[in-house]
Amino acid sequence: MTVVKKRLGLDLQGLALRLLFGRWRRPPCLEEGYSILLPMPMDMAFLLRHALDGLRRLDTTHCKQIVVIPDSWGNDGGRGLRRVVESADDSRVHLVELRPAARVLIHRLAKSVGAAANISHWAMIVEGIDATHCEHAFLHDADAFFLDVDGLERQYRECCERTMDTLGVQARWDPFFEEIGYTIPGTWELMFSTRWARRRDPTTLKGRWRSSPHGVYEFDTMLYPQYLDFPTGRIGVIDPPPRFVHFASAVTTYRIFRYAPRPSVVDEMFRLLSLALLEELLPGADRALPTVAELARGLTDSTAPVTYDSRVALEQYPTFRRSIDHLCQVPIFQGACAQRIRELIRPFDEHFHGRTSTGAAPGESGTPSPRRIRRHGLA
Repeated sequence: MTVVKKRLGLDLQGLALRLLFGRWRRPPCLEEGYSILLPMPMDMAFLLRHALDGLRRLDTTHCKQIVVIPDSWGNDGGRGLRRVVESADDSRVHLVELRPAARVLIHRLAKSVGAAANISHWAMIVEGIDATHCEHAFLHDADAFFLDVDGLERQYRECCERTMDTLGVQARWDPFFEEIGYTIPGTWELMFSTRWARRRDPTTLKGRWRSSPHGVYEFDTMLYPQYLDFPTGRIGVIDPPPRFVHFASAVTTYRIFRYAPRPSVVDEMFRLLSLALLEELLPGADRALPTVAELARGLTDSTAPVTYDSRVALEQYPTFRRSIDHLCQVPIFQGACAQRIRELIRPFDEHFHGRTSTGAAPGESGTPSPRRIRRHGLA
């Protein structure tokens, strides 16, 4: 009976999603250039401020449109994001919201916060593609920052010159793709052809289990059509990629922390810490995360809501700390912001110094990150 109910629930979910997103709306006349698609957590307006500030420091000569797509989480109905968009002073920036029925569907049909976040991310991509009026689109993660001022334009030029359908900055390291020799780019910081994305119906972009000539596999968001088209030679990764900092899966981790609360959470990949650092640079009336000082309590207090006492945390701190060093080199964070970041993180530096498995000091090279399949939510 349980199996039957589960299958019925999945069938109902799939039917509802097909009714809402089964076909693209009438496509506009596409112009040369690219649109930046910004799927955005609705209750984290500080991330949008950082994202737009970061884009202002980059060369975006061929960007004609910046589309902000809020997800369906939070209590303010998106007012914070709207205020940021209205104050952006950039005519290219506009906000496109999920359809009301989609917001209801995501929360009612998903069986977990993580599953809801993944459906929401796919729905935001669909809404963004529907809204774009450019030949190309760039899917920009809210928690990713370019270090190279010309990186985005270089990626766009190469995508056009090589007539690529998709051109990413990093390959997925899923064992499934590695075994068959497919270099499939991850969804984060992905430049792609709008016409390619519209070639199939929107549900093809959705992540789910699928049968393929290489076996049954759970394809993540936007991976299945790239897998299907990889033999064309128009799916690939730029080499060398632009330099960027990306706190992968940070927003999904936050979603689970905020909306599926547990007595205690081990922030072993420092994702909550990375977001708290960014939020503390832009203090506002309503905080989404604990302060960095509150998180630091979990370094020694096992009863704290967020703790760091784990073998993975010991292994990962040198890698995380290098990411923080790179973050301080991002144009919008250089100077006073970088100094503030280093001051905030000092209790973590002092705690992990000499404790990591490699004995590396913060910022020095340590053990490479364990090979993990990147489950793509918003990051």
